[in-house]
Parts: sequence; C-alpha cells; structure tokens
Amino acid sequence: MANTKKIAPKAACGSKCGSKKIEPVKAPLAKSAPVKAAPVKAAPAKVVAKAAAPVKAAPVKAAPIKAAPVKTAPAKAPAELKEVVFSIYSPASKSVEIGGEFNNWTPAKGKAKKDKDGNWVLKLTLPKGSYQYKILYDGTNWELDQSAPSVLAELGQNSVLNVK
Repeated sequence: MANTKKIAPKAACGSKCGSKKIEPVKAPLAKSAPVKAAPVKAAPAKVVAKAAAPVKAAPVKAAPIKAAPVKTAPAKAPAELKEVVFSIYSPASKSVEIGGEFNNWTPAKGKAKKDKDGNWVLKLTLPKGSYQYKILYDGTNWELDQSAPSVLAELGQNSVLNVK
C-alpha cells in the first residue's frame, strides 16, 4: 500500500458552488533516497610553541597564622565515691556472689570472700545513688538480702542499696 497524503482544496466556494461536492485529492508521497555522509578527515593541527622567557616571582610575605581559641567543655566534678561493704553470714555456702545494677547484674564481678567466721565480705566503691541487687548462693540460688529494704521490680523482688 502506497503512502498517501490528503490535500485540502485551496479555495472554498461557499454558496456559489451549488450542489457540487469537492473531494480531497489523494497524492502519493515521494520517497527520498537515503543520504550517505562522506567521511570527513580533519586536517592535522599545527602547534607552534615558543619558548617563554623565565619569569621571576616576587617574594611573598606570609601572614602570621593565628590559632583559634579552643573551646572546652566545663570540667565535670568527679562523682563522689563511697565504699560499700556487703557482709553476709552463710558458713555452709561454697560461694557467695552479688549481682546488681552496679555490676550489670553480673555476679562474677561481685564475688565475696569468706572469712574464718563464715562471713562473706565484698567491698565496692560506688557513686551516690540507689541500686537494686540480689545475692547468689552457690551459683544457683538468687535470694534477697534480708538485712536490706526491697522493692518490687519488673522481674520480681530485689534488695535495694542506697549510697549517700
């Protein structure tokens, strides 16, 4: 099928034409031949270099460098530490450890030492504050310290140590 293009009439005749109908003319479109571009060769560029005379730079005076003042945060006073002594009488126990908020509930960091009378002693240096803890007997039994106040915590009762 040939490509056709509709061409509209150039002049409208209005009421003078009468009953004649003007039909658009269909004319075939002309096909153009493909154009091939010829390769273009660039002429080699000619570079002419002239040796420039050496230029002596004028001495530059460096401005003194000023250090910006260093801003430091005000020094925080070290937290006042207090020595706390846990003394637990349990002559039949083979080990006594204390786990609490002060040692991230790691009883191995709170191993008490047994004296000749059956008292288990642990000395800690803690900042002022309130700490929850429990005593671990023989590595298996967590118990409250009967000589300290206790509090109901998320996972049950804990003993409370107030360092003042």
